[in-house]
Amino acid sequence: MATDCRRRRSLAQVFDRGRRVLAHLFSDGFGTLPPRRCARTSSVEPTGPTRLLSFRESVIYGFGNLGANAIYNFLNGAAGLYLNRYPEVPIWAVGLLSQERSLAGAFAQPIVGALSDRTRTRIGRRKPFFIAGVALTAASLLYLSGFPPIAPMLIVLSVNAFFLNVAVDPYTALMADLVPPGQRGRVGTVLAVFNMLGQIAAALLALFLWDRSPQLVFVLVTVILVVAFAVTTIGVREPEAPPALRERVKIDVASYVRGLLAQRELTKYVLAAAVFWLGTGGVLPYLTRFAVNELGTTEGDSFQLFLPALLGTIVGAIPAGYVADRIGKKPVLSVGLIAFAIFALIGSQVSSVPQALGVMALIGLANGVWTALNVPLLVDLVIPERAAEMTGLGSGVWSLAQPIGAVIAGILIGNFDSYRASFIGASVLVFIAFLLLLTVRAPKVARPA
Repeated sequence: MATDCRRRRSLAQVFDRGRRVLAHLFSDGFGTLPPRRCARTSSVEPTGPTRLLSFRESVIYGFGNLGANAIYNFLNGAAGLYLNRYPEVPIWAVGLLSQERSLAGAFAQPIVGALSDRTRTRIGRRKPFFIAGVALTAASLLYLSGFPPIAPMLIVLSVNAFFLNVAVDPYTALMADLVPPGQRGRVGTVLAVFNMLGQIAAALLALFLWDRSPQLVFVLVTVILVVAFAVTTIGVREPEAPPALRERVKIDVASYVRGLLAQRELTKYVLAAAVFWLGTGGVLPYLTRFAVNELGTTEGDSFQLFLPALLGTIVGAIPAGYVADRIGKKPVLSVGLIAFAIFALIGSQVSSVPQALGVMALIGLANGVWTALNVPLLVDLVIPERAAEMTGLGSGVWSLAQPIGAVIAGILIGNFDSYRASFIGASVLVFIAFLLLLTVRAPKVARPA
C-alpha cells in the first residue's frame, strides 16, 4: 500500500522543487537535525540499513560504477589528446578540461544532492537523477565526437563532467540507503572492481581504436555508460524513503556553514580527500602526454600506461575492503595513501616504458585501497537522512580541488618544461592528505558476523 512518501510525482514537479531546496541549503540551524548531536565522533556508530546485500544485489549496484568510471577514465586519458586537435588551447587549460570533475559541478552538486534527498517518485528518489545525468552525458559525448568548433566544444567539455555527476552523486548516496555500515567495506570492494572494469574497457577501446577513429571510441564508451546505468536503474530496488523534510524557507548562510563545520570529522575527511584529489588531478590529465613526450610512445600506445594501474587497483581493492570491515577503514586507507605518495615519487624518475608500466602497477595497488574505501568512509561519516546532500557537498569540494590541481600541474609543467613535475606534485600532496587523514576520528563499526 502506498504511503505519503511514495506519492506519484511527475519529473517536472521533482525538478520544480529546486528553489525550495536551494533555500533549504541555507536554512537556519542546518535543517531539522541538530548539528552538534549529529556530528560524528569515534564513539558514535554510523547508522544505516540492517539487511545485508546479497552478492547479486551488490553486482547490480556496481554496474553503475562501471559505466561512470568508463567515462571518467576516458575523459582523463583521451581529452588531452582530443585537445591536440585544438592547438589554441594552452597546456594549463588542457588539465582543466581533461577532468572527471567540473568547476561548475563544484557549486551545483550539493544542490543536486539535496534535491535528491527530497525527491519522492514512484521509481525512488535517486533514479530520476540517474536517468537525467546519463542522458545529458551521453548527448554531450556524442556531440563532442564530431570535433565541433572550438567555442561550443569548450562549453560542452567544461560541463560534461557535471552532467555525469548529476547521476553519480545520488548513486553514491544510494550506498547509505542500501548497505549496512559493517558491509560497506566489502561492497566498496565490489564497486572498486566494477570501477576498474569500466576504466579498463575505456582504456582498451582507446588503445586499439583511437588512432583509427576517435569518433568510434566516443560512441562505444557512451554505449557502455548507458547500458551499465540501465542495469542499475532497472535492477536496484530503492528502499522506501523517509517522509520528505518540510522546513521553513529561510536563507541563512552563516548558520548553514556553522552546521557544516559542526560535522567535524566529516569536514576533516573531506579536506583530506580534497588534497588527495588536488594531487591526482595534476597527474591524470597529463598521463598520456607524459608517455608521448617523456617516454616517446605514440598517442595510441600512450593509453597502455593506464592498464597496469587499473589491474593493480583491482588487486589492491579486493583485500582492502575485507580487511577494512575487520580492523577499520581509516588504518587501511592510511596505508594506501602513504604507499601512493612513495610510488608517485618513484614514478617521476622513470625513463622507459617498462619502468613506467611497473611503477603504474604499484600506484594502482595503492589506488585500489583508496578506490575501495574512500566512499564507504565518507558514507560512515554523513548524516543518513541527508546522504546525497552530504556526499554532494564532498563531491563538490573535490570537483573544485581536482581541476585546480590540474591547473597548478600545468603551470609547473610549463615552467619546468617536463611532465615529470606532475608526479612530484602528486606525491607531496598525497602525503599531506595522509597526514590530514590521521586527524580524522572514524566512527566505530561493528564487525560483521
